[in-house]
Amino acid sequence: MKETFVKSTLKYALLLAGLTSLPAMAHIGYGGRDFGTFTGASASSTITNQSITGNYGWIDGTDSDWGDSHSVRAYRFTLTSDADVKISFQEQAFVTSAGASISAGILPGFSIYKGLAHLAPFGADFDSTPGSIAIRDAVGGVGLTEGSFRSLTNWSITNTANDPASVFTYVGSAYDGSPVDYGTGAIPGADGLTDHSVSGVFHLTAGDYSIFVGGSDYADQLAATHLAYGLAGTVALVPEPETYAMLLAGLGLIGFSASRRRKL
Repeated sequence: MKETFVKSTLKYALLLAGLTSLPAMAHIGYGGRDFGTFTGASASSTITNQSITGNYGWIDGTDSDWGDSHSVRAYRFTLTSDADVKISFQEQAFVTSAGASISAGILPGFSIYKGLAHLAPFGADFDSTPGSIAIRDAVGGVGLTEGSFRSLTNWSITNTANDPASVFTYVGSAYDGSPVDYGTGAIPGADGLTDHSVSGVFHLTAGDYSIFVGGSDYADQLAATHLAYGLAGTVALVPEPETYAMLLAGLGLIGFSASRRRKL
């Protein structure tokens, strides 16, 4: 397959370039990346000053050998009732408390799933536990996957204790820029405008959700050094049309009352 050839070529080029291991990133966790619980008809939550290493983690999860969950960042939120939800991510430049500069410039992509990774007191999930490898081999073929992360479908992963797998049920996705095609057809979900931001609106049922965010530059896997990129995100409930109508009617009534008072 052309995709397999392209992927193999990328890996070979990385070896020729003498690529060293990426800086270690944590196993799947939501520390500092919990948008909270949404209970009202309209609410919004923004998380800033997050970072991710590399500009390819999300798009790498779209190919046949999957991606490494360490190359994406996990966020979470909870809905107490069904709602339309707008999810947005964009680049952000900032300096860490240690004085390190985190670059702007990521081309963000994200996927949203129903379900959460293991939370304390359970151990954190990651790709190379025996249980995770067993899942990868059973679904993707023995030794044929880079990691557990899949951008465009359901996937599972577990921890060192091999607790029952965390299951992420795919809902939808979106990514920044023009459609990407690395040999198997255009990847769906491109927003068509390369402006280092991406958003999407999804109708979701009540429950717990995970969002996995990463870069959408497939060729960045070739980089000799992977930069750290700053990231900010927002989750917001979108009012139903009936809510808008009630709001407009209320504003109209207020305006009418004010007009009557001026005339009296």
